[in-house]
Amino acid sequence: MKERTENILRKLVNINTTNPPGNEMDIIKTILGFFPEDIAYQIVDHGNNRGSLIIEIKGEDEEKIGFIGHLDTVPVPDESSWDYPPFDGVVKDGYMYGRGTADMKGGVTAMILTALYFIENNITPPHTLKFVFTADEESGGIGVLALRDKGLLKDISRVFIPEPTDEEIGICEKGALWLKIYAKGRASHGSRPDLGINAIEKLYEYIYRLKGTMDLEKEHPLLGKSSFAINMISGGVKTNIIPERAEASVDIRTIPGIDHDEILNEAYKIGKGMEEENPGLSIEISIENNRPSLSIDKEDGFIKDIVNSYKKLSYPVKFKGLNFYTDASQLIPFHNIPFVILGPGEENMCHQRNERTSIESVVRMAKLYIFYIINS
Repeated sequence: MKERTENILRKLVNINTTNPPGNEMDIIKTILGFFPEDIAYQIVDHGNNRGSLIIEIKGEDEEKIGFIGHLDTVPVPDESSWDYPPFDGVVKDGYMYGRGTADMKGGVTAMILTALYFIENNITPPHTLKFVFTADEESGGIGVLALRDKGLLKDISRVFIPEPTDEEIGICEKGALWLKIYAKGRASHGSRPDLGINAIEKLYEYIYRLKGTMDLEKEHPLLGKSSFAINMISGGVKTNIIPERAEASVDIRTIPGIDHDEILNEAYKIGKGMEEENPGLSIEISIENNRPSLSIDKEDGFIKDIVNSYKKLSYPVKFKGLNFYTDASQLIPFHNIPFVILGPGEENMCHQRNERTSIESVVRMAKLYIFYIINS
């Protein structure tokens, strides 16, 4: 199984699905090549060589267990500084190096191995299995959104998200709210700031007012604290001109219990208040990403069954919270089903130079999925 795992993962890594542009259709063809031609599958075409794939294996009953993994990866801006070419899939000391090995072509490989186990051994699983391979998780999530909105995921009764979790059982993830803020003031000569409205200064004032409305000290036992970061900012044209325009992007990550609608209400209220305080000032806000935090009780029956599978396989049981968001954030709020984020690879390898994953980790997670399915 180890050699086959390595071969599948390498073929996936060899295909450049960095987003943008994604090109997930290229990897979908490769995935289908691992399966018999008569496999039940559906491709959803998103245009521009982008697509998502569903493979279904009929079970003894109609209940459906889902596995959702994304096919795109983040870009490689520093390819020359990698120890090994990021699309070669070089293996050294049991690890495969390459973009997407951890996030999350390792998890996708475990999904493929799980599906092939039942097909090649002619085993009918107790429940129908739905393997969902999505586009664009690293950006806006066009894949999972399209599948969800077409009603193609509503029949799933419990779902695995095989993102890299250090093989720990992920029962919660932080939410993400990305805001772009535009400030328009009034230009004036640098020697007469009193005649202008400094858009940069007002932008900073707005951001820190908004930040001040959030409880950033409250802690979650697995996720720690919420965060608020200014990650992009621009404005101004010259040292001696009071800037008329400025814009910034903020990345807010939230723990369960913090409502994004409340943050947005405060955002609009602060903007309106500052406009009233400063006639001539305009504040505009656009939402770039809005994914709520998620959490499932470790006493939920689905999680308890996974724990039992861990114990029977002699895997160490440890619960985990994920600081990054997953496709679950755009599914679970609409189809309230039990979920777990659980997959091979190290969380801290995501988006890193010299990204890597352990071949044995992929094998272990595939064995866990198979064991859980058979005993569910």
